[in-house]
Amino acid sequence: MQCTKFVFVPAVLALASPASAQATFEGAGDQGELDCGGGIATISGASNRMTVTGGCSQLVIEGADNEVRVELASKGVIRIVGASNRVQWTTPDGSKAQLRVSGAGNRISMAR
Repeated sequence: MQCTKFVFVPAVLALASPASAQATFEGAGDQGELDCGGGIATISGASNRMTVTGGCSQLVIEGADNEVRVELASKGVIRIVGASNRVQWTTPDGSKAQLRVSGAGNRISMAR
């Protein structure tokens, strides 16, 4: 006669924190739109014309001569590493964007 043994192991549930939404674009001389979904939008390349929606917590631009219009979350961050980029931003409450800029000739302003 064979005896079957059952071992009960309590299940442990690991709840991962929700991942931040991200939208990424890489290219040169392109035109397009991104929806960051409240997370981070990253644009890499040169001479791109982009519109970014979705109340981004952060916009990251790495490159040169990009023209970007972005909808930021309240007190959102714009980080630029590059030269001659032009960014116009809006926030839902009119708060100022936090700027972290490295490079020459970048122009950042609140959209009118």
